[in-house]
Amino acid sequence: MATNTVSQVAPSPAEDAAALLKAFQGWGTDEQAVIAILARRDVTQRKQITLTYEQMYNESLLQRLQSELSGDFERAMCHWILDPDERQAVMANAAMKCIQEEYPVIIEIAGTNSPAELIAVKKAYHVLYKCSLEEDVAACTTGNLRSLLLALVSTYRYDGNDVNMGLAKSEAKIVHEAVRNGTIDHEELIRIVGTRSKAQLKATFSCFKDEHSSSITKVLRNATREAGTDEDTLTRVVVMHAEKDMKGITGAFQKRSSVTLEQVIAKETSGDYRSFLTALLGS
Repeated sequence: MATNTVSQVAPSPAEDAAALLKAFQGWGTDEQAVIAILARRDVTQRKQITLTYEQMYNESLLQRLQSELSGDFERAMCHWILDPDERQAVMANAAMKCIQEEYPVIIEIAGTNSPAELIAVKKAYHVLYKCSLEEDVAACTTGNLRSLLLALVSTYRYDGNDVNMGLAKSEAKIVHEAVRNGTIDHEELIRIVGTRSKAQLKATFSCFKDEHSSSITKVLRNATREAGTDEDTLTRVVVMHAEKDMKGITGAFQKRSSVTLEQVIAKETSGDYRSFLTALLGS
């Protein structure tokens, strides 16, 4: 017996904008309605909703969200509706205000984007703040931290998968020499970490572990500290990667932690913030 199937047609940007306005009105904000709309729209749809909302109601959707929401939920949602390049530019600029603790934000932006994506983020930064990302990094940092961050945000790395194993072995030896006797030759570490492709670095770190039975990350942690609050880090990772590579992140998280990321979020967060992050994990 044949069954009739009804195709799901996404609401138009005007319909979504109207639904958002309705969620803002009345006695308190209907946060679940806001989540149901914006967490289920892709980046192109969110941009169209934002533009349409402003045209229809002569006010900024971002500013309205900032006034209607609060706390971690407000910060996460306001980051989510931005264009991905603009979002990362805003995150990078915020990190500048407390760079000694928040520098891993810059490392993450430089390390997780392709060379072309990083250029797009830097262009967005220039438009928003009328200066370059490199300029602010140099002004806000000193010493080895400045050298490392400038190398990471300035380099146009090779983005392919080809690896030179001879180079990997020789640079693993250089890394070992750089960190032996409990001291760190930051210049050599910065040169390697700041210039080599992701594939080449992976090969180098693998050679280091094979030769010395120790993970390179243990070495690198000697020169770093934990950054920010758990909520800030959680928001950044989920919002930045939800539409990009979250499947790989959740898989690696479960493999390492023996629990799912969804389970941890359910345990460690609450309310609308938890609902929003959970929705993004399924987007």
